[in-house]
Amino acid sequence: MSQETLGLEGARLRPVGTGHLVVALGVAAATLLYVTSCLLTRSYGEAFFATPLFVGFVVGLGSHERPYRNTLLGLLLALCLAVLTLFEGVICVLFSLPVLIPLALTGAYAGFTARRWRRQRRARLQLGAGALIVAVAWQALEGATDDPASHPLHTATQRVVVDAPPDAVFQRLTTSKLAVAGSWPWFIEIGLPIPRSLEVVRSGLGGSVHMEQSTGTAEGRITGWQPGRTLEFSIESYHVEDLPFHITRLGRAPDYGFRAERVGDWLSVESIRLDLAALPHGQTELTRTTVWRRHLAPAAYFARLQQSVIERGQARLLEQLSGVLAGDAPPAPERAMVAAAVER
Repeated sequence: MSQETLGLEGARLRPVGTGHLVVALGVAAATLLYVTSCLLTRSYGEAFFATPLFVGFVVGLGSHERPYRNTLLGLLLALCLAVLTLFEGVICVLFSLPVLIPLALTGAYAGFTARRWRRQRRARLQLGAGALIVAVAWQALEGATDDPASHPLHTATQRVVVDAPPDAVFQRLTTSKLAVAGSWPWFIEIGLPIPRSLEVVRSGLGGSVHMEQSTGTAEGRITGWQPGRTLEFSIESYHVEDLPFHITRLGRAPDYGFRAERVGDWLSVESIRLDLAALPHGQTELTRTTVWRRHLAPAAYFARLQQSVIERGQARLLEQLSGVLAGDAPPAPERAMVAAAVER
């Protein structure tokens, strides 16, 4: 028998698990677990982000060779599908990659290792199906026990000195348009909400505010009002106008997944507080405190990420506000406007 004939027979006998079929299997598994997660869970918790682990296990179990390449390719195609169908945003996917990729590779290693001990095709099919059943059961359990209203609270506080007395600063905060313009940290400018302005529609305790940002508007309710000292408000609702293929996850945004909002999104802004304290020489120390509830897990990654993004964004906002509040820039004629940060 010629060498060419042996080569053709070898190609015909090549296991189908090494080709496109196993990648398609990974995409199908990822799509299935994403759909069940949207239906069963109530937040972006551990069960949601564990999806790549189970997808990698299934792909590794079905791969005759190159399990890591197959897993990464399947994960990439599944993520592209989520973005193109407008279920997830580009920025959300990019920020999640440090979690998704290691979990997918870990699953591929476990699956490829298990393949050596499950040599029969039927046994491997049962093991892969069992892994998917465990993933769905985890999602169902987490969805039944999860309460987004009790998720961890985080606080970010920054300060800046304004060359004006507290009474003058408070008056500008509540009666003048204080538009901010300038550069922002790169990780905010690539697609996260950038604060523009806030209008005090109705002043006093229990009053209302209207905020504008780069991705839409938000409505708030005044929960703290002490002239010359404190302005505090909570966020009641959002009207989001996303960029193409960007999905803004803000605590009470109207849309998520299948347009049936059941998720508290990736964070909920609980309150934004501005405190004014008198300093010598007619200056004011302006302190801005943002309190939000984190709906992303695992905390080891997302808690630090959100803290860093909000702290640095808030510090940049105060830098821009300080000169305007001091009177270095003339206020616009519209009444009751103030720049405020509405973090993603």
